[in-house]
Amino acid sequence: MKVLILTLALVIGNAVLSCSAKAGMFESGGSLGYQRSNYGGESFTWTRRYSATFAYYFTQESQIEFMYQDSTTRTFVKDVQDVMFRDRVYSLNLVHQFFKNERISPFFRAGIGQLNRDATGTYQGGYSPPPRVDSVTGILGAGIKIRVTQGFSLKVDATTFLAGGAIGTWQDNFAISFGGSFYF
Repeated sequence: MKVLILTLALVIGNAVLSCSAKAGMFESGGSLGYQRSNYGGESFTWTRRYSATFAYYFTQESQIEFMYQDSTTRTFVKDVQDVMFRDRVYSLNLVHQFFKNERISPFFRAGIGQLNRDATGTYQGGYSPPPRVDSVTGILGAGIKIRVTQGFSLKVDATTFLAGGAIGTWQDNFAISFGGSFYF
């Protein structure tokens, strides 16, 4: 994990220091998501997720982004479990956008963040999840921005946070979100 943090810090630092200030544009965006599944009877699960971003373009295609993600998941299976998890992730990311001046432009995100997870509820047998988990996490993501106007884009992105920096856990905290971005 320390190697991941150090490598990311060096890449971001080098990119910021080696670029001229020819971009200078800011971007503010957000996304929302909701999912619900009913398992029959009274059993269900739901997830509510939103994120907010604020970024500075230090080149035409690259930006430093602060991202906040909030996700709450509740799972109720009668006589088996009733648990709720709330994850908050604060991250600093390097985002590179390909074909920036085109109508459709894919992008890639990599960063590091802080995961704060609160859990409540019980499993069968009276066991409870740990009430609080705080962990450094890696951030990976990719998506597509569709420019609607010069100052607004719609976006679709897939993002995962890697609890403890373990790449093998990418599918544990993976989400696809829809949202928009404003440029100023």
